[in-house]
Amino acid sequence: MYPRCPVFLFAVSVTAQQLGFTLPLSRIPGRPPRVGQALDNIPLVNSQHTYIINATIGGQVFRLVFDTGSSDLWIASTDCHDQDCLAVPRYSPGISATSTETGLLFELDYLVGKVHGQIAFDTVALGPYQVQSQVFATVDQTANLGLASTATSGILGFCFPDTAAIPATAGATLLENIMSSFEPSRRVFAFHLSRSSGFNDPSASFTLGALDPAFVQDPTLLALSPVARTGATYDYWKLPVLHFTFNGQPFTLSASRVIGADNPIAVLDTGTTLILGPSADVDALYALFGPAARNDPSAGYQVRCTHASLLGIVLGDPPREYLLHPADVAWAEGAAGGWCTGGIQPNDAVNAGDWLFGDVFLRNVYVAHYCTDQPVVGLLNLTNGTTALAEFRQERGPDMDGDEVDVNGTNADGGGDTTTGYVKRWARPASGMGARMFGAVAGGVGFVIGGVGAIGWRMWRGV
Repeated sequence: MYPRCPVFLFAVSVTAQQLGFTLPLSRIPGRPPRVGQALDNIPLVNSQHTYIINATIGGQVFRLVFDTGSSDLWIASTDCHDQDCLAVPRYSPGISATSTETGLLFELDYLVGKVHGQIAFDTVALGPYQVQSQVFATVDQTANLGLASTATSGILGFCFPDTAAIPATAGATLLENIMSSFEPSRRVFAFHLSRSSGFNDPSASFTLGALDPAFVQDPTLLALSPVARTGATYDYWKLPVLHFTFNGQPFTLSASRVIGADNPIAVLDTGTTLILGPSADVDALYALFGPAARNDPSAGYQVRCTHASLLGIVLGDPPREYLLHPADVAWAEGAAGGWCTGGIQPNDAVNAGDWLFGDVFLRNVYVAHYCTDQPVVGLLNLTNGTTALAEFRQERGPDMDGDEVDVNGTNADGGGDTTTGYVKRWARPASGMGARMFGAVAGGVGFVIGGVGAIGWRMWRGV
């Protein structure tokens, strides 16, 4: 799929249907604003939301956080006796007839928390796909990761192999192995994330090896864009961003900090709930809301829960506009005193790009990831502005402020700097010393850096 020439310690075989399949997808509540994802024929869930996928390892079924921003598969084992581990199902190599332990160290330090364990091999199944001798990590120590809050036992990464902490010499990632079983034209995974919680939500979709005809009957309707690459290899699912729109008017973004990029770069990430970007741009954007937005010192930017503004994002190559549902801009979860969490928050420490587009964006599109030598992302806008505004009014009622927001509106209420507040729990430390395999550093600087609280569940590998 992606050239990196791994040397396998064990022979790998993949058995599955060759025509693609769909998996159930679910969204579950958890702690405040965090992760999100969705898959085809694999159950997925979103945890305040987190999207969870069911996987079978060594004949044992687990709920895993599905993460398109990391590449490794790791799971809590029966050797883990931390309180967090004891509250979730754990992998037992002793009851698996196909488990092989290597004794090779696996250790990851996150911005908040860490895991420790070893590299192992076992048969892993996603829906009808079964990969024998799949490399993964069994974790015997966790700290401050909050697995119990969503009853998840680990993480399943679906990003590029160059972001993996488990070295290529140990084996290919699960995504690589599954995609290698398809003919090149079918090497795709696609999803749509639901807004409602619960299992088997028909509005959620995840497919491997095919597109979901419920969303895409004509593949030519997808806007295909090559994944942005700033180095010799691909690291994350990145697209160029031209500008935002606010109630139909263009909103210019600051220049990209990514070397060689003509436009700002956004990373598409199911492991992040919100949209994160440069504080200067986010401040200027919320200024357009006038009194309907404020910057709370402890909660970040907030929007009046009854206020609707139609935001759009113009991205891709060639560029297209994708609208955000007003319910994603004024996020009702955790609302207090009539104020909702703003779906876009500042963070100047996004290192793999300029913007991080989490579930707030991804819930508004159907997205396909084509895993070819020159990877491509396909997007289909699912949010109609007129329909979305009508749905918002029906759900939230009339605008209690009675204010029509002008695109040249006044500044939102002032507040403290919250750029460090909206980060992912799985973020790597800035020192780059967090991921160690075989006693050596594997990776570079963290993807998102922050210090006050953590929102998100995913780890970001170095750039």
